[in-house]
Amino acid sequence: MYQLKKKIEDIFLKLLLKKDFHEIEIIEIQKKSRISSKKFFQLFKTKEEIMISFFKRIDQILERKVKKINLGNNIKDNLFEICMIRLDLLYPYKKNLHNFYLSFQKKPNLFIKLYKSFFKSMENNLRLSRINLKPIKKNLKIFIFSFLYLSIIYEWFKENSNDNEKVMAILDQRLSLIENILI
Repeated sequence: MYQLKKKIEDIFLKLLLKKDFHEIEIIEIQKKSRISSKKFFQLFKTKEEIMISFFKRIDQILERKVKKINLGNNIKDNLFEICMIRLDLLYPYKKNLHNFYLSFQKKPNLFIKLYKSFFKSMENNLRLSRINLKPIKKNLKIFIFSFLYLSIIYEWFKENSNDNEKVMAILDQRLSLIENILI
């Protein structure tokens, strides 16, 4: 099941290099995958579900990687490390994801279909960094970190080199701005 989903996600991401998100038909993805309609539609009914699945896979890999390293008690350093690992995981898909994010400019309602999984992913990043997510401030912390993350993704897309030094400096600076809110 995992390999089948990954195959479909990869096909969809490749299509994003050639076409806008809204130009890609779900049936086109199904045909390129050479998976029966029945099996395909048991796994995914929409393109949004495919993207959610992709990001969940990235989150799972991120979680495994973070558990292998020894994070300290410094929340800011932990978040910095987690964000950089996430960008490393996303790097092979950078152009694909940039095209995907450009789709939000044309059709902002796309975010409405994806926001729950996005905030869940951001919550997972905060949890992995050992941030206290007590109910009273939990949503505020997720919201603030989500904006920081999106601003870093924006900077990452602008950076054309493989060197993330500029993005790292911006991430460090922005984490310093919100560090007291997140702790």
